Formats: sequence, structure tokens, C-alpha cells
Amino acid sequence: MQRADRALDAAWPARASQEFVTETLACGEALKSLCARMQAERLDAVEQSRTHRLLGALYADLEPALGKTMLSRAVAAYAVAEDLLVGQEDELERAKLNFNYANALRLLDPDDIRRLEEAKQRFLAARGFFATHAPEYLPQVDAGLQSVAALLRIAPLAATVADNARDMEALHKAVVEGADAGQVASRVREFMGRGGGAVGLLGRLTTLMEGLTPEQKQHPVFARIQTQFDELHRQVAGGESPEGVDGRMLDALKERLEAEHAQGRVSGERAETAAGLLRLVGRQLATGGGESLPGILESLQGMRKLADGWIDNLHYLSHGLPRPPSDSRAAALVELCWHLRRFLAEEMNRPGNGEDESKTAMELSMRASGADKRLYETGADDDRARAVENEELRPLAVAVREFSARKHTMLARPIWPSAKPPVATNEIFYSGPAGAAARISVITEGLGLRLQAQGTGGSPAEGRWTQLRKAMLAIIDLRAEPGPALANVTYELGLALTLGKPLVVLVSPGRTMPFDVDVVPLVLDGSEADDALLASEIDRSWAWLYPRPHTNHMLATVDHVLASFPNPGADIYVGQMLKLLSEQRAAADPIALGRTLAKLVDYQDDRRYTLIQPVWPPVYPSGQTARLFHVMPFRPDWANAVSAAARTAVQACAGKYVRGDEAEDPDVIASIWTEIAVASHVLVDLTGFNANVSLELGIAHTLGKRVCMVCQGEPYEHVFPAIGKLRIERYDPDRLAGTLAETVRTFLAT
Repeated sequence: MQRADRALDAAWPARASQEFVTETLACGEALKSLCARMQAERLDAVEQSRTHRLLGALYADLEPALGKTMLSRAVAAYAVAEDLLVGQEDELERAKLNFNYANALRLLDPDDIRRLEEAKQRFLAARGFFATHAPEYLPQVDAGLQSVAALLRIAPLAATVADNARDMEALHKAVVEGADAGQVASRVREFMGRGGGAVGLLGRLTTLMEGLTPEQKQHPVFARIQTQFDELHRQVAGGESPEGVDGRMLDALKERLEAEHAQGRVSGERAETAAGLLRLVGRQLATGGGESLPGILESLQGMRKLADGWIDNLHYLSHGLPRPPSDSRAAALVELCWHLRRFLAEEMNRPGNGEDESKTAMELSMRASGADKRLYETGADDDRARAVENEELRPLAVAVREFSARKHTMLARPIWPSAKPPVATNEIFYSGPAGAAARISVITEGLGLRLQAQGTGGSPAEGRWTQLRKAMLAIIDLRAEPGPALANVTYELGLALTLGKPLVVLVSPGRTMPFDVDVVPLVLDGSEADDALLASEIDRSWAWLYPRPHTNHMLATVDHVLASFPNPGADIYVGQMLKLLSEQRAAADPIALGRTLAKLVDYQDDRRYTLIQPVWPPVYPSGQTARLFHVMPFRPDWANAVSAAARTAVQACAGKYVRGDEAEDPDVIASIWTEIAVASHVLVDLTGFNANVSLELGIAHTLGKRVCMVCQGEPYEHVFPAIGKLRIERYDPDRLAGTLAETVRTFLAT
């Protein structure tokens, strides 16, 4: 090995000279002979393993000169070394082997995701040992991990580009041979839809490039992607450069602007602003870098930054019409429409969107621009403006809200029937004191909306559930009296939050919210100003949108569904949807995934399943161990004794017990949501009509968790209307082991 190291030092970094190859091969042959002798004489297994590892390292060093075959030999030598370490206790040697093994795997085939994942796990295993016992090796391990992470991001894109280029080449041949034009067009759409289409692919590549180091950008895999993508672009564009296509489009926009200005439809100031933007776009195109992939990506990134800076200029569009008077209903609605339009403009400018995602954002943006123009046309006529609001703007708001929720989709099995009614854009769900409903109803009628009457259906609670799902938004009035009335309201607040309904929450001065729910309540003091405040809050709420998530939480739902439903199963249509869902998961387009999930739910024989969009990220149980979450008030004197009895009973059944105040997340309501979502069983103590308890119960019932409700004393003393027909178990606080503990054990057995 000293001979081999001297040869390596002399040949570094090229490792391609004949002297280096000759000397290293000779050292390798000597090591092979030693390996054979050590095996024949049954010498120490760790020493044999180390010798095979060193032999593998020599093979890996020869890869630049002799090709990938040497890496395959290295992997084979490492595999023998690993077998020899089985049952041995030399963890340092095992860590070194993992490091060498990982390096060979990452270089062997940069497109093989399975090998790259194995390399990543081996690097992590080595790092775990080196961090404590040999930190001097950490820089090398971390460099390897960064390289694997970059390759794992590149590999799926490289596969998509390679598949597209190969298929387009075959399609081009078919066209030359006279293939049917309709079939060719269909195949082109199929190819270009992979990976989010060309736009989605470019966006993902842009994001990838921004995360790479300069050294990683020099990797041959990245150069290969660039070549393949350039070829694909030329085939799709028919040989015309992007500058040529975009240049003609830019000229057409300039001509359109000049004509609109000449006709008086665009003011001089507006025309000059737009002309300045077009000049900036022209300069960006002119310096965009030609047809090379880095150039295209640089141009795309420049355009995105340019668009970010100019989004606010879209606030008041040039419809060739005067802006509605500031005190008109149309003026207020234009601002609400701008809230929707701005969100869509930002979404269209985000990198990494899938093809269906981008298409939906574009279609909604066009609808929003059309609604904006109709509002301009109404001018000071408030009746016409309200007609546009009812017919177009509120339905648009519902569609945009559903688009904003696309990454929050979750599979649930509520305790009530799950058929999802269409949203009625003129109906409001109200939960609160009956005495306040009349005044609120007058206010909503003035806005062209109406409060729903008491629900009908299999039960009052089921009717309320159906109403809530149907409503445009929910008014939650926490001014109800403490006790069963307030518990009923907070229970329905839990339902609304889990369904992701827009909320208007009303409180009296000094009244606090349950937990730290991320909703700013409207404080009503009974003055004449209350009506105007409430009307303004209702307007704001029906245009409410979900916050932008940092990740695509829907993938958790997809993985849960694929793991939960048998495939193949009895229903062939369900099987087809599961297969399609599995194929779509790689592209991770939430619109396409959501469409497939909806069809899957429709095909289920059990109609209890439904898709919801909670305000919190979807989370699901993991593992087979029973996990009981205890929903209870924490402050009463009896709380700790009751909790201890329940904990002992759960642990006796080999389960895990969690109480709400034991969650680690500093965001209390988020931690409560997570614990309920991952629980297999939820124990709810209704004693005392605690508002937080009833809110958590609403969450659990919406998700369809196994719920056991308990109380001290007679059950009828702790019931509120929404749960009036549900079973409640009583327990004796003086005999917890014989009452509550026994109930918990029976519950866990279900």
C-alpha cells in the first residue's frame, strides 16, 4: 500500500499515466495473492476484510484510466470485505469500509437512484461513527454526502430528459415515415408532460442549479443533462432558437401597446410604464445566454426576478376603463380580486411547479382578470357589482382557495357520512348564541349572503356537519355562555379548522381564544361600529387563502394511501387508480395527484372516506404499536391522578401514552393536531365542559379517529348538543383502577 500511495501521489489528480496504471495493477495483484493466502490459512477475519477493502480502493483509483469496470471490481471487493466483518466488533474498520463502499457506489452509475440511496446510507453510517471516534475523517465524508445529495437531485431529471430525447427521436422518425398526425400530437403532449413538462423541468433544474457548488456544476452528469436538454429543445421547437420565438412575441406585444395607446385605451403614463417593462424584457432576452442550458436557466431566473419586481404593477389592469369610484362596492371588490390575482401571479412565477399546476394557475389567472374587467365595467352601480360578486367573484375565490390548498390534501374518515357537497357561495355557517344570530343575519343579507338555518338529516349533528361542508365560510361566535353552549361552539370550531374553512371568530372584550389558534378574532363591544366591522371581516374571509407551505405535504397522503389500500384488490378501478398514483408520485404535481386521489375515493365501496384540506399539514400514524392521546383539562386537582391511571393502563397494554401538555412543539395547537393525527386511539375527558377539550374532540371526529369519551358522574351532565347521541363512559375518580383503567384497556383492545 505504501508503493500504491506513492504512485497515486505522483499521478494525482489525473490518475491516467501508464506508470501509475502499471504500478497500481502490480500492487493489486500482490494484494489479491495475500487475500488468497489469508483465506487458505484462516487468518483473522478483520485483517482479511481490511485487505479486501484496500484492494477495492486500488481498483477505485484506477477508474479514471481504465473505466467503470474498475469500480465494479471495487464494489465486488468491498462486498467480500463486508461479509468478513459480519459478527466482528471492529467498528472503525466497518466505518472505513462504509466510506469506501459509498464512494464507489456514487461513481459507478450516477443515474442509478437505488445505488445512490445506498451510498447515502453508508456515508451516514460512517459519519455516525467518525463524529464521535475519528472526527478527522468528517470533511471527506461530508463532501461525499454533498455529492450524493446533488446526484440524487439530478438523477430523476436526467432520466426524464433522456427518456424524452429518446422518445422524441423515435417520434421524429415516425413522422418522416408518415405516421398519423393526431397520434403524433397526442404522443408529443405525453412526452412533454413528464416531470411537469418543459416548464416544470426547467424550473426544477433552476432550483437544482442554485443549490450546487461550483465543483458540482463541473460534474460530467450535469454536462450530459445540458446536452440532452439542448437536443430536446431543438426538436420540440423545430430548430428555431428561443430568442427567435420570444423575439416575435415581444414585437407583437409592442405593436399591441402602441395600438392601445393610440386608441386611448391606455393612458400615457401607463403606456410608458409598460414600454419600460418591455424594454427590460428585451434586454433580458438579448443577454439570456443562447440555447445552452445554463444560458436558458439564467434567462429564466432573470425573467422570474423581473416578474417578481413587477407583480405590483398588475394591481390596476389596463382595461381601457376608468377605475370604479373609491366609495363604490366595485372598488372594494377590485381590491379583493387583486388579493386573488396577486396570489396567482406569484404562483405562476414560482419555480418547480408541475404541468397541471402551472396550467391551473394560468386558467384561474385568466378568470380573475375577466372578473376584474367586469367590476371595472360596473363603475358606481353597486347592484351590478354585487351581481358580478355573486356570479363570478365568489365562485372564483372558492376555486383559488382550493388551488392554494392543493398541497394540504388529507384522507379522512369522519364519523358522519362523507359525501362532499359543492360549496354554496352565498351560504354562511354560524355557530354561537341564538340571540346574536338575528343581527348577524341582517348584516350578511346586506352582503348578498345568508346564514344557514338549522341543519336537517339523520341527526342534528349530522345536519350541522353537512351544512359546514357546504358553507362558503364559518362564523364562530365565542360570546356563548361558558358550559355546554361554549363547548358546542368550540367543538364546531375544531370541525371547521380541520376542514380548512375560512373563519370569522367573534369574541367579547377580554375573552380569549381556545389555545393559540392562528385566527385573529374580531372583538365586538356592542357598539354601532360592530356591524361595519363584521361586514368588512366577512368580505376579507371569503377571499381567504391557505398559507404557502414550504413542502408538498400531499406526498404524505399519497404514501399513506399507497401503504393502506391493498393492490391488487377486489375493485379493478381502485387498483388502476393506485397504479396511476404510484406513477404520478415521482412528478409530485399536486393537481394531478389530487385528481387521482379524488377518483380513488369515489371508487371506494366504503363511502365513509373523504378528502379534506386542514389548515395544518397532513400527518398519519406510523407503526403498529397502539398510541393513545389523552384529551383532558390539565388544571383541575384531579387531572394528574386521572392521567396517571390512564398512562398505567396504556403501558400495561404495551402502548404509548401522550397527554397534550407533554408535546414538545412550542406551537401548542400544532402539536395537539399532530398528536391527534398520529394517534391510533383518542381518550377524551368531557368533565367540566372545557373549551379546548371540545375543540380537540372536533378534530378527532373529523379525522375519524377511534374515540372514547369519558366523564366523572352522570354522562348527561357533560353532554353538549353536537354529541348528544354519542356514547359516553363514566368513571369514578375515587376508583380509577377499577373504572377508568378498565375502560382504557377495553378501548385499546378495539
